[in-house]
Amino acid sequence: MNTAEPGLVVMVGTKAQFIKTAPILLELDRRCIRYRLVYTGQHSETFDALEACFGTRPPDDNLVPGREADTARGLLGWMLRFCRAALVRIRRGEWRGARWGLVHGDTASTLLSAVALRLAGVHVAHVEAGLRSPNLLSPFPEEIVRRLVSRLSRLHFAPDAVAVANLAGAAGQVVDTGGNSLRDCLALAMRSLAKEVTVPGNGGYALVSVHRSENLGQRARLDRILAAVVDASRKLPVRFVLHPVTRKRLNRSGWLQRLASEPGITLMERTDYIGFVRLMLGARMLMTDGGSNQEEAAMLGLPTLLLRTETERVDGLDGGSVRLSGLDPVVVGQFVAQHADLTWAPRALPVDSPSSRIVDAIEVA
Repeated sequence: MNTAEPGLVVMVGTKAQFIKTAPILLELDRRCIRYRLVYTGQHSETFDALEACFGTRPPDDNLVPGREADTARGLLGWMLRFCRAALVRIRRGEWRGARWGLVHGDTASTLLSAVALRLAGVHVAHVEAGLRSPNLLSPFPEEIVRRLVSRLSRLHFAPDAVAVANLAGAAGQVVDTGGNSLRDCLALAMRSLAKEVTVPGNGGYALVSVHRSENLGQRARLDRILAAVVDASRKLPVRFVLHPVTRKRLNRSGWLQRLASEPGITLMERTDYIGFVRLMLGARMLMTDGGSNQEEAAMLGLPTLLLRTETERVDGLDGGSVRLSGLDPVVVGQFVAQHADLTWAPRALPVDSPSSRIVDAIEVA
């Protein structure tokens, strides 16, 4: 790396990206590799708590501070502010000395950051590359973002062999990281919680998390999901973790008051990462539309029902603990009945570190 200026720019936009990028930042710090950390500002809420949770340093720059792009209008406003701020940095040459720019995932931050880095003359390295769903428009716009970012990238960090195969013919280098960097986060959390957890599932509740725009943005789909959550609460207590965007949507639709009135449902504020892992370990089952939740549950062995019609991830689906519901009420009912009274056996996490493999490749690239 260049000793005068950091040879790496790391762009982080959302809470999920922060969590999955944090162990990479810690590995860079451990090796004393200098990097410029830039927050895009797509999400801002709880970032200070996440920094404290993982022990990462504050950013060198925040392109759009104090924003939370959690509505369509808010997202558009954030995108315009991001573009203006990024162009200012490019004109100033603030990223000119970097060889690589690291982006993660499939959000608006991922795509806009990749475009900005390319305009600045910086090669793009994409973490969690190669994930694909069978439908270009589902999930929207994430699937389109993934494919566009793959075209913009020259270093592709793929979490498994399926993702590697999906990148056949991609320009640049494809690196199989042997897992998602989320595994390193989960290992950190498990070490922190080692003295607390006894028997997984002993809390006797179902854990629910819903936040994807494909579900929140379609009223019929949202009604179907929440009706299934209410039905599940008749069989075992439900702890429903509310993302800020979810709370707003439920409030506007009238569902927030209804769920709050259900005796079997406890509405909870979003917690930090270790707190959420604690909740997963106490749950009998997880009902979620989150891709990261799917990955975490598959690694843990937590029985999980995906509240989606399609998924770009294979984690846990092949004879594992994860089932795709297709939003079919019969499938949901069967899954809840099957796991309502059962505890589950945790799986041992592999000892190798995907984050370490990512930093290995960056050092020699």
